[in-house]
Amino acid sequence: MRTRGFTLIELLVVIAIIAILAAILFPVFARAREKARQVACMSNIRQLGLAFSMYIEDYKGVIPWDDLTIGGAPEGTAPTWTWRLMIFPYVHNDQIFVCPTAPRQNTFDGTFPDYGQTAGYAINHVHWDNDLGTGAEPPPGHPVEDIRYPVRCILLTDFTGDYSISTWGTQAHGYVHDDRSGTRHNDGCNYLFCDGHVKWQRPTQIKCSDTECWWSING
Repeated sequence: MRTRGFTLIELLVVIAIIAILAAILFPVFARAREKARQVACMSNIRQLGLAFSMYIEDYKGVIPWDDLTIGGAPEGTAPTWTWRLMIFPYVHNDQIFVCPTAPRQNTFDGTFPDYGQTAGYAINHVHWDNDLGTGAEPPPGHPVEDIRYPVRCILLTDFTGDYSISTWGTQAHGYVHDDRSGTRHNDGCNYLFCDGHVKWQRPTQIKCSDTECWWSING
């Protein structure tokens, strides 16, 4: 008895169905995989938040600076002692500074000088510290008591390599996290707030206006 095989049309229909299912499911799998990386990233940032807390306790309630230069060198030049080196003694693991979604951001090794090394997270330095008296100041270098609303003041966030996220010398509001890391985790990224909690947000969800600014110590 002869067994009837598939016709060419039937095979093409089956292949088309498989292709449609793959097109539907692959993005779902990709988002699920990225969700897992997002959770791992949140774990890293929480650990960094604990390191910040221990540093702040040891240094009389003062948040680490974004960077400090040695020997009178200009700010932001080598040799530089960054916040990463300041809290590194509390973590002793350079891999905590690497976001799982951006594994190539991993030249930071916990050694001095830190200028030019890359990692996955940056300290909030958006409004700079030029002391214009507007109240739009970032948290680095401030005593924690200066922060008006710790629950909505950003301390750390995903970034692409550099140690600080900044608008380079302005205190003007309206900033949006437009670096590609801002959408690293399913169209958003993780933020560590000054009260120690970590939250995923889309760039446009972060408030930055005269009445409410999450990048500023005055909130």
